[in-house]
Amino acid sequence: MPKKVKSLTSILLSILVIFSLIVSVDAIEPRYSDTDSITIGLGITGTTASCTVMIYGADGTTSIDKVNITLKDSKGNVKGEWKNLSTNSRKFTFFETVSNLIVGESYTLEFSANINRRTGVETIKDSRTATCSGK
Repeated sequence: MPKKVKSLTSILLSILVIFSLIVSVDAIEPRYSDTDSITIGLGITGTTASCTVMIYGADGTTSIDKVNITLKDSKGNVKGEWKNLSTNSRKFTFFETVSNLIVGESYTLEFSANINRRTGVETIKDSRTATCSGK
């Protein structure tokens, strides 16, 4: 096979792999019709977790309620919990810290919430996991 054909074949295969990765990543990420964006962050510095949740409802959102946020260790023990939070706008922002984590332990921050719009209610949820390195 000529060198030029091999090169073209390699380029086409590379493009095919890139597009298949884009589709795979897109399929994993949850999509919600009543939500413009969701940001959930779990950062651990030393033995302190910084927990962040930001939700932006789509146009027409009247409120975001029944927001429940939990930080658990890998055994399911609750290290931080915030229940029934809400806002009467389309933007919800949450930030809290949790201290005294155990080095080497994995922690999961998870949340659920209702997005209320004139057209109905949509329940959303997401989670992030991080390991405490003690650094």
